[in-house]
Amino acid sequence: MADTDQEIREHVSRIYADLSRPDSFPEQVDEVTIEETHISIVFLVGDSVYKIKRPVDFGFLDFSTLEKRKFYGEEEVRLNSRLTHNVYYGVVPVTEDNGRYRIEGDGPVKEWAVKMRRLPDEGVLAELVQQGKADEHVLNRVVERLVAFYPNADTGEGVNEWGTAEAVGFNIQENVDQSQPYVNKFIAPTQLDLIDKASKAFLKGQADLMQKRVDTGKIRDGHGDLHLKHIIIEGPRPEQMQIIDGVEFNPRIRCGDIAMDVAFLAMDLDFQRRPDLANHFITQLTKRMDDPDLPRLVQFYKAYRAHVRAKVACFMSENIAPEMEEFVAIRSEIERYIDLATSYLVKPSRPTVVIVGGLSGTGKSVLARRIARTIEADWLSSDRIRKEITGHDPHDRLTDRYGSGIYSPEISQETYDTMISRGVSAASNGESVVIDATFLDEEWRARARDAFKIVDADLLFVECWCPPEVVAQRLEQRQSDQDEASDAGTSIYEEQRDRYGDQMSKVQNLQHIVVDTNRPDAEAFEDVLKVLDLVPRQ
Repeated sequence: MADTDQEIREHVSRIYADLSRPDSFPEQVDEVTIEETHISIVFLVGDSVYKIKRPVDFGFLDFSTLEKRKFYGEEEVRLNSRLTHNVYYGVVPVTEDNGRYRIEGDGPVKEWAVKMRRLPDEGVLAELVQQGKADEHVLNRVVERLVAFYPNADTGEGVNEWGTAEAVGFNIQENVDQSQPYVNKFIAPTQLDLIDKASKAFLKGQADLMQKRVDTGKIRDGHGDLHLKHIIIEGPRPEQMQIIDGVEFNPRIRCGDIAMDVAFLAMDLDFQRRPDLANHFITQLTKRMDDPDLPRLVQFYKAYRAHVRAKVACFMSENIAPEMEEFVAIRSEIERYIDLATSYLVKPSRPTVVIVGGLSGTGKSVLARRIARTIEADWLSSDRIRKEITGHDPHDRLTDRYGSGIYSPEISQETYDTMISRGVSAASNGESVVIDATFLDEEWRARARDAFKIVDADLLFVECWCPPEVVAQRLEQRQSDQDEASDAGTSIYEEQRDRYGDQMSKVQNLQHIVVDTNRPDAEAFEDVLKVLDLVPRQ
């Protein structure tokens, strides 16, 4: 295939157009389903799957020539056969027959495809976790498979060099460098700086441990992409658990410490809000592999894995127009991953209470959630607590007017008392807390200040502000968000604004910053991060 950009685009277009037709495959089917990633085009054809590598070169991955795509296809089959049974069939040609591309035809070879057996969607571990169908027993099966796999995976020359502190540092620096274009767009500058510095400090401080891991055979040719979507359970027998889609394109990403490999799955469970399963998984692995250093290293490598996912999602965002719904979803994914990565590496120097207030629609909850994720704090939302104490589901849409019904002064008072009480209890136990409520009445802010004086915690009040026309647009969009607990509409915002004005007065002895939220979330988040006292985790 020629190397010009135009010819590459035409080649890819023909792959999509020709292989979208059922008669382009040996299977007798009525339809073809196409899925895609930033590196592959995948065709689901009956009981078979054909994966074609995109002609791309990202530096850490080079599929730029037909020969390389065939080689890495063969590597994919070889490597993934270690953790699967009867799934990877081989690499088959994409030929040109009578002016059309087809799979395994008689004409000249134009491309190569990895052929696989199609696995059941209902067995994907990611789906089982999201549906609440995965338990400790399922994770024990994963542990059994990995405990059998790692001792037999390659180690020594050609593998060990990828587990040194220098090699790990190179990978982390690459992540930092490749994330730079997305600073202030998705990632707060301070976040990336904290990840960079905390990672370097860990590698320097744990240099002896990293070398010990190399010397004792803990560096293995692993999977490299061990997350929930790549584990499929077909049945109860050991050979019916398939672990697919390992990294074939770069040994420095696939090879490394066992802790780096399993950290991906632990991070993914955290991301799915199942830290209980993540902790069980690592506890069982630690015991079964007799590896007491594993938990400490997994905590560090989870940050690396979360950062990789954020970076890849950043790359994918380049092909999505900002006005599309998909862009909102991928922006949320990026922010959640980069916040998770930060939380693994840094923490507040002391228990910290952040109160995020402001008029309805000014972006309080968006900012509060990012703060809570990053400092691993309890998130106390007035919208949710208000509905909890009045017996409503958080997602119920209510039409009570401001000052009446569940928004009456009596219910509001109980809501604030409950939030502050729960916050004081958490802070007294050394936990950080983020409280998300309007706090428009100066009395409520003063009461919070006085309540938190009795605990040894830092207290910060963050006031969110943005122009009225932006608020109106946000409140209109909010009505279609099924996950949104707030009922506030334009009329409530206007009543609040008439009563309290655009900006709040400051309460004596309460640290108070105003954050303009009429800009990318990362820029607003940066204003808060610059004020918080965050230090590396030990």
